Amino acid sequence: MLKKLISVSLLVSLVGCGGTSDDKQTSSTSVTVEETTSSVSFYIAPWQAQSGTLTLVNDNTGNIENIDVANINSVTLPAGALNFHRVEFVSDGATLPCPSFAGCGRTFRDNPYDENSNRRIDYQEQMDMTLSYRADFLAAPGENKLYLSPVSSLISDDNLDITLQSVSATPFYHLTHSQLNDNLEAELLTNALTFGVILKRAADIELSLTTSSSAVVEQQAQLESLQLYRTYADRYVSENLLNVKGNQLLQSVVGEVKQKLASIGEAQNIKQRTLTEQQLHSKELLEDVRNILGVARLQEQKYSDELSQKLTEFVDIADNESQQTLIVLANVLYDVIYNFSPLNDTEAGIYTLQGLTINYQESPYSWVISGQYDNHEVQLDLNIPQWRISGLLGNQVSGVMNAKVIGTDTQLSVDVSDLVLSFDGTDDPFANDQSETTGQLTIATNVTLENEISTLNGDISLAANRFVTPFEELVTVLSGFDFKGQLVSENQITPFSLQAIEATPFIDEASTNIVFAVQLELPLNGANDLQFAYVGSLARLTEITNANIALRLKNRALEINLRSVGNNINAVIKGAQGRWLDVKQKGRNYSGGLYFGDTQIADVTAVRGVPGILFSDGTFESLF
Repeated sequence: MLKKLISVSLLVSLVGCGGTSDDKQTSSTSVTVEETTSSVSFYIAPWQAQSGTLTLVNDNTGNIENIDVANINSVTLPAGALNFHRVEFVSDGATLPCPSFAGCGRTFRDNPYDENSNRRIDYQEQMDMTLSYRADFLAAPGENKLYLSPVSSLISDDNLDITLQSVSATPFYHLTHSQLNDNLEAELLTNALTFGVILKRAADIELSLTTSSSAVVEQQAQLESLQLYRTYADRYVSENLLNVKGNQLLQSVVGEVKQKLASIGEAQNIKQRTLTEQQLHSKELLEDVRNILGVARLQEQKYSDELSQKLTEFVDIADNESQQTLIVLANVLYDVIYNFSPLNDTEAGIYTLQGLTINYQESPYSWVISGQYDNHEVQLDLNIPQWRISGLLGNQVSGVMNAKVIGTDTQLSVDVSDLVLSFDGTDDPFANDQSETTGQLTIATNVTLENEISTLNGDISLAANRFVTPFEELVTVLSGFDFKGQLVSENQITPFSLQAIEATPFIDEASTNIVFAVQLELPLNGANDLQFAYVGSLARLTEITNANIALRLKNRALEINLRSVGNNINAVIKGAQGRWLDVKQKGRNYSGGLYFGDTQIADVTAVRGVPGILFSDGTFESLF
């Protein structure tokens, strides 16, 4: 329940009638003593035993609590409001089950946990592994929830400010009152990060089995391994979307989870966190909101002209046609290798396929491909010296490629770039039986996309699902990609990170439900360090009327949820440490409040038509 702090001046005026001056003084003093309370609850991923010892340290008072808990995920404790705390959970369990449907790699002979004696740790077979669960946090008024993982331990142990990298108001492992609806996203992100650490350690163990290896098995999460954790965490996402036993709740928040994983995994030069004493009545969020109004003009329901132009250019170059050129590239590579390669003992020679001419040579294996494919002009030179076809280790082809795929308005280019093709979902992706050539195809390379206005260049990892439709057609549907690079045009040079993921990648669905997660570094006039983050339909990136966005400006991150119907606007702006602002506009009337956690510290109102914040001491601050 929200706790609204009554205006002192209003309360004095109410009790002043009929009282003495002593009465007034007594009443005024009693209401200035404002008390807030805080609580904290916890979550860890489902694989480690949830019983153990919980330690909560209040850094402000030095108080230490040690508690034996039967289930950490069911515990709620009081915490000193506005105090900094450190929490650690030590699980009773010394083992955990392999969380990956694909297994956790090789193991040593006669491992007692290897139930089928195949010298592999299969799904749900046990591993000797203990993970760390720690976090630092400021107890905002009201409910706080901490999502503990080895990555939260790493960030807290090194006292890092991850909010700037992830463009989030609070660290990814800490939700406060205004964010509790994001509980599902936070749980699944925690699962993915924990999964990533487990599989990274399992890979270390597998590597250490080689007698010639000097590999060291990681015992604690390391900052330099963040990218690898992210890579393995992405597997958690794809496995749960593609497997009938997976967590289907992921579909509703997959864009948000992918964006957080990318921002954490790509984080570099993370700044140290600065701890400053927090005051309940602070205007810092109001100042942050004013800073971003020149960029996101909430009162006008639009972005600034400069930002709008840059976002429009990004949408235009990353549109459906660009995505189609990527699919054409994937299909050409697959179909050529499937039909003309040493895999089916094809002799060197010149061949044709669906409008393409293929000059295939041996020693080394090379292809020169040209022609029309699916209404696109294709020119492709390919050299593949390495082949690996294995149901156990995974199917992979690697080489070097030059390519051009030209559509109506967009051209895709690959300029002497390394190429890796990976296949998942079938023991032999090139089987003669077409119904067996299904599964997921992954392409990793460097590409350039160009239209008349701008160019995107960067490293891409693209996944496509191939399946046979009820009409017995073998089709390819783009199931997602990660694309990181630069957008270059006459108006901008913008670093970008773009994730796209098919939220419902079910077999025999030829339609797609792609969710996009975009993060852009967009220096503007007067806003040199602006970062912009968005999750949703790419076609709506430039719209602010109904949007969930995050902005970083002047080393401060804000999360903004904006909804509008006609002239009615509802904006919720979340800031650092659990502060948030709720603004409702209905015509010329404004309402809402400024909050810290569950405690309202000021009203949103309008004075002579000017919207602003009315604080409990009678001070009025214009909002815009």
